Amino acid sequence: MKSGFVPDFFVPLLFNILIHMNKGAFNFKQIKPLHPLLALFPSGHYGIEHGYRVFRLVDKVCDFQQVGDEQRQTLKICAFFLDIGRDENQLDLNQGIRTYRKLSQNKYLDKAILQTELCRFLIETQSLNIEEVDKHLDQYKIENRSETIFLFKILKDASALDAFRFGNFCAADLQFSNSRKLVLYASQFYKRNLRQDLIVREMENWLKDIQ
Repeated sequence: MKSGFVPDFFVPLLFNILIHMNKGAFNFKQIKPLHPLLALFPSGHYGIEHGYRVFRLVDKVCDFQQVGDEQRQTLKICAFFLDIGRDENQLDLNQGIRTYRKLSQNKYLDKAILQTELCRFLIETQSLNIEEVDKHLDQYKIENRSETIFLFKILKDASALDAFRFGNFCAADLQFSNSRKLVLYASQFYKRNLRQDLIVREMENWLKDIQ
């Protein structure tokens, strides 16, 4: 961590500490702990705001591609948690494996939808290029390969749509022409001031309804 840098998720905690210190006696029991859902996410570019945007973007891509409810729910839950395994915002081939391992250490992997081979595949292979995906399918017990690759492409596009903010985004790299219609929406969505507490509340409620 760079000197002088305070991650977003520490700000409410530090603010709370300062308030109590200014009031006099300081007691750590008075400090509200970090929400466990928020604690799953890294700081920086791939925090919970990013997960939420990809969650919303994958839903939009599913609208265009006419994806059914069951597949849509699978993609949305994968999209939300997709980057929790990132290490200091760096891309590497093991980040998906770390993400799935991190989920296994938390209550979220108790959900049946995340225990499927499809979810494991979509999460563990997202750092791969589309050309590399087919050969990795043999490592998973998945029968419908064409459908799986189709869903992989949707998730890849949703994630890419939130990556334009880094300045190296190219719409031509998107897998589906329909995804290119969402570039303006993605740019406007990124500029919105997303509140972490509202994201946590919305996603908690959504996750409660997912089996």
